[in-house]
Amino acid sequence: MTTITLDPPAAVIAPTAEEARELDFGAVYTVAGYGGVAFHLLGYVTEWTEESWTLACDDRSHRYDVDHDDYCYLYSEPERTERDDLVRAVMVGDDRVHVVDVDDLTEISDEDYCPGCGQTGCGAYR
Repeated sequence: MTTITLDPPAAVIAPTAEEARELDFGAVYTVAGYGGVAFHLLGYVTEWTEESWTLACDDRSHRYDVDHDDYCYLYSEPERTERDDLVRAVMVGDDRVHVVDVDDLTEISDEDYCPGCGQTGCGAYR
């Protein structure tokens, strides 16, 4: 008798950490700690790295860090970096931007919140 082992169905396979982090920026979310309010996501938080100068001189005549010329230093320009652990979010019906941890987000359907006031469970627009 031959035994055949089948791979589990796709619904049973857990997503990788990278797949689990993907966000739908067109969807609406609730945020832990902000009970009863829906949020739109604007994008990931971006930060600038600092400008820096690094001593990179191998000239043995400068072994006591005295009289280094400009060519002894490497310049690092500021760069804009995107953080994938934080997003900028706005409450529905508001304009104040909040910085929110992606682990605190829960996607909700359009029927679960009021598009006028942003409250979850409000039935004014139904």
